[in-house]
Amino acid sequence: IDQQADVQIIAADTAVSLGFAARAILDDLGMDLVEPEPDTFGLLVEHYGTRFPATKEFSQFARDTLAGIYCLESPDEALAAWMDHEEALFRHMERYIVEQRLREGFVQEGSIDVDAAAKFFLSVHNRRKSRAGHALGNHLEEIWKAHDVRYTREAKTEVRKRPDFLFPSQDKYDDESYDPAMLTMLGAKRTCKDRWRQVLSEANRIPHKHLLTMQPSISENQTEEMKESNLQLVIPRSLFGSYQPAQQSWLMDVKSFIELVKSRQQATA
Repeated sequence: IDQQADVQIIAADTAVSLGFAARAILDDLGMDLVEPEPDTFGLLVEHYGTRFPATKEFSQFARDTLAGIYCLESPDEALAAWMDHEEALFRHMERYIVEQRLREGFVQEGSIDVDAAAKFFLSVHNRRKSRAGHALGNHLEEIWKAHDVRYTREAKTEVRKRPDFLFPSQDKYDDESYDPAMLTMLGAKRTCKDRWRQVLSEANRIPHKHLLTMQPSISENQTEEMKESNLQLVIPRSLFGSYQPAQQSWLMDVKSFIELVKSRQQATA
């Protein structure tokens, strides 16, 4: 089968603006491109200097400094835009903080403090891994609130499991008389890779689960496994194009997920 694709040659020192799909693919390939500095980066440094704000505060800053986003009308577009903007801000903030720390050096009493350097770079690595997941949950919360969706974040279920979101609430999940068909569970993972199976055991009362991810182009083999495991994949509409046509007909976008949850919420009001 002949296939055609547009190819753009990018010089190594060229700054390019990437969306989530392109950035995720390049990250998997171990490629690191210099992205243009967000217009609001200076304001971020002005507010916080060389320290990272708390995750919720950072997410709020990202939303507040991105104009023209309306999550009530376009939740898929809003989620992708907020995550993309916060990701860009984070990467530039991280680079700025690391550069400042390297200029200070790790010399203690005339000798290089290897332990201090290792501790610093480990903290950088750990922050990078944990922040994206928190950011996704923060922006989803903003969308649920805008759409008047009832939920509990990080509820407790069986064996101390903590699903990212339970709808409509922890109390309804704990109420054995509440119809389980009206319950919804959503796992939220920036990238899922093989970790999607973790979601399957997080809420035993809900046989059909949902997983929202920002990961593009998950293989057909994995999405088939998800179907067989009664797990519905939810992704922003802008990422549908990174999946095969046969997969796209099965995918659920954020707007459709909200409609599902609200229909169940209204049915039991």
